Amino acid sequence: MYKTFTSLSITALSCFALQAQNIQGTVFDKASGKVISGATITIKERPKEGTFSDGNGKFNLSLRPGETMLVKMVGFTTYQEHFTSIKEGHHVDIYLTSGVELDEVMITASLANSRSKRAIGTNVDHVDAADIVAKSNPSSLADLVNGRISGAQVYNTNGKVGMPIRFDIRSAATFSMERDPLIFIDGVRYNNSNTADVNSSQEAMSALNDLPMNDIASIDVIKGPAAAASYGAEAANGVVIIQTKRGLSGQKGVAVNVKYTGGISELANKYTKYVNNDALNNFFNTGHQNQFYANLSAKFDQSNSLFFSANSNTTSGTIPGNKDNRQTLRGGYDFSKDNFKLGFTAAYVKGKLSIPQSASGRDDAIWNLMRDQTPWPFISEETWRAIEKSYTNDRFTGSLKLNYTFPFNIKMESLVGLDLNYIDGLNYLPYGFLQGTNSTGAKQISDRRNLNLNWDVKLSRNFALAEKWQLNLSLLSQLTKATESVNGISVRNFAVPGISNIASAAEILNTTDTYFEKRTHGIYGEAFLSYNNQLFINTGVRRDVSNMIGRNVASIWYPTVSVAYNVKPMEFMKGKIDDWKVRAAYGESGRLPYPNDAQTSYLVENSSFGTLVRPLRKGNPDIKPERTGEFEIGTDISFFKQRLGFTYYLQNTRDAIVYTTLLPSLGWPSSLSGDYPENIGKIRGRGIEVTYNSRVFTSSDQKNSLDLFVIFNNQSNKVISSGGRDIINSVNLIREGLPAFSFYTGVSEGALFNSSGVYTGAKESTPQVLGKPFPTYNGSFGFNLQLVNNLRVQSLFTYSKGAKVYNISNRNVASQGNNYKASEDLKALLATQTPGTDEYINTANELSKYAGPRGNFVEKADFIRLSNVTISYDLGSWAKKQTNGFFKSCVLSITGNNLWLKTNYGGVEPQIDSQGGSKRNRGISYLSSDWTAVPAPRSYAMSVNIGF
Repeated sequence: MYKTFTSLSITALSCFALQAQNIQGTVFDKASGKVISGATITIKERPKEGTFSDGNGKFNLSLRPGETMLVKMVGFTTYQEHFTSIKEGHHVDIYLTSGVELDEVMITASLANSRSKRAIGTNVDHVDAADIVAKSNPSSLADLVNGRISGAQVYNTNGKVGMPIRFDIRSAATFSMERDPLIFIDGVRYNNSNTADVNSSQEAMSALNDLPMNDIASIDVIKGPAAAASYGAEAANGVVIIQTKRGLSGQKGVAVNVKYTGGISELANKYTKYVNNDALNNFFNTGHQNQFYANLSAKFDQSNSLFFSANSNTTSGTIPGNKDNRQTLRGGYDFSKDNFKLGFTAAYVKGKLSIPQSASGRDDAIWNLMRDQTPWPFISEETWRAIEKSYTNDRFTGSLKLNYTFPFNIKMESLVGLDLNYIDGLNYLPYGFLQGTNSTGAKQISDRRNLNLNWDVKLSRNFALAEKWQLNLSLLSQLTKATESVNGISVRNFAVPGISNIASAAEILNTTDTYFEKRTHGIYGEAFLSYNNQLFINTGVRRDVSNMIGRNVASIWYPTVSVAYNVKPMEFMKGKIDDWKVRAAYGESGRLPYPNDAQTSYLVENSSFGTLVRPLRKGNPDIKPERTGEFEIGTDISFFKQRLGFTYYLQNTRDAIVYTTLLPSLGWPSSLSGDYPENIGKIRGRGIEVTYNSRVFTSSDQKNSLDLFVIFNNQSNKVISSGGRDIINSVNLIREGLPAFSFYTGVSEGALFNSSGVYTGAKESTPQVLGKPFPTYNGSFGFNLQLVNNLRVQSLFTYSKGAKVYNISNRNVASQGNNYKASEDLKALLATQTPGTDEYINTANELSKYAGPRGNFVEKADFIRLSNVTISYDLGSWAKKQTNGFFKSCVLSITGNNLWLKTNYGGVEPQIDSQGGSKRNRGISYLSSDWTAVPAPRSYAMSVNIGF
């Protein structure tokens, strides 16, 4: 009996010992110490069972004694560990080592997931912003991104501080003036519209000015619908995903980083085209920048991490009175325990931007200095300096993210993002200063409230189908809401000097009270299949509904599919080709109609005949978003320390919105000409993107190296259909068979003379096509040089060829003023010659080239620019030794931006746009015009970056 009981006990204990036990673990990158999310954890003896590491690198796995755990991740060697015995709740830290020469990075591939770059079937560019900012001093997002991604030009449209950023991404296959990409910051749908409530769109305040560059960890740029389809009806212009810095990963501890940046800016290129160049050149100031930044990163234990930063930036521009004063606080907290994860971010910005009027108007400084040889013909300099134009803004952005893993490894992620922005605008002319005919003062104020809210909920499940097959299924719901309210009033004629409140004004000029609301709901489903960490297939579809589309349009569907295959080198290729990926993708996304395109409205007004209802706007109940489909194919290859990427894309936009004229016989007034929206346009775009990176030299001790890089882009577009009509605004045209927004206007065909042979002006040709506003070729190149392991020198050149710019500045001066040197010299020469003679006729014909026809001033704008040079020196080891380990790092850097420019453009700055980038605009407007815009400055900055 006793023996039987003992035998049964041993058998029971043995069975208990063989039961599966739950173990927990965290996956780290051995080289960097950072956690790895998305790693595949399987059981060698049971390959169909497994899991993935979450966003904190954590996982849970049920394992039996005697089994072997395998951990795989693209770009790392496979890790395996055999367990002879296991205790319930056992925790293991796993450190993966890099298994390929190319460093792999995690990239936001879609709205649903982040993945290794090797697993993505589209060309999504990743910018390691934290590394760039640590060793240089970019002044804006444009400085940080431009020249570092293929297929895009990103630049400030005006050289003043705080100005808009223009994104020209790929072939721009659209009729829309809305050209900005979607921007997400830590999952928050960011409102990146420009504010121009009390000034012109050329000098609007950029919303992107609110983001401190020092807080950015990484930027992923999704450039076209093939990759952006998961973002739906507003993503055809691309998507920019910004991740800010977070708490420490890996071991417990606290790290503090402080950085000071000081710099100056100046007029980069002198004005040389005028009789009186001195007045213009001497007007510009030397601008100054002082920025203090500090952050704290902490990891208290395996579950809690914290990040906090503070930034104070005071910058003055090259135009007198142009100042930006901005303070930012940002924090982030992450908690992870077992199957639960919580992430919280919050940021507050307080700023004031002063924008003196300097471009595109009668009372602008540069126009008053440029037009006549005697400066300030329309407004006195004293009055101009007395006028105040400014915006004060408060902005809060925050996100709350909750993750929970349910039984059966079903993972739920929910994120709520909020972007709330209050902006107060002021345009104030003090009493006693003459502007036009008014010397008793004027004031305009605006009160703007912008709100963006997004709520994302995602369910996903990973399946180990077989030893080499993995499947991830995701279903995501995204709700976005954007509201905008603007109240304003404009008054003039104050009673007495020194009193400027609105109530004291004798005359109210106008009031504004507008409200706008946009609501969109999208559902996105995605299936991601992988084989042996080598073949990756992704398919998805999104369904969108929005209040911006017509009531007869139920919903819009956007499909996407992509394939990435990583070729295993054959025996004869081993040692020569390190990594080789071929990829292909197709996707569709859209551009929403203009606000109120779908709604019909009437105006109720009183008259002597009683109450009248007058048609105000005819909406289209059938209006749909523009729809762009994009096919992309390419390859990425690494060989002999060289990296080459090639992408070809083809875009087809249908349902492009064209604004047509309603017939008066239908009851709509002729004043609504060109105001009725219809989906009748088509446009096609295509392009090539090439990237090349080369390690040219590495010393035997690994302390010295030289890397070269090149980006080459070729792009074009053509209007396939515009509804059988030409759409033109001043000099820009949309016509079938031509590139969109082609320049189309008359040019001088020679001089006209009166009966006495005296020159009277230019003979203007019929309108003709004179080029396009987008370049045919653009890109960048440069080098990274590392010396003695501490000194780094980096350079960035950017270039563009094939674009033209309408130089309104020179046209207006030549035809309206007396300061344009080329025409004034010819006028003086003509005055010495006899009418009717050959020399007089020849001079008159030459002078006619500077006459009124706009086409005379549509000019080539090719350029090559030394955009950036940075010299940095890492004093970390020395500082650590001198302070007994108190300093953990120390980097000194000097940065120069816009140091040199070579161009065939007749103005002072070829990369400029007086419209201030994208904006809401029915029909089309000017594109690539230079209307006395402030040129990009040359700037120098020095920084000290210390870690504790």
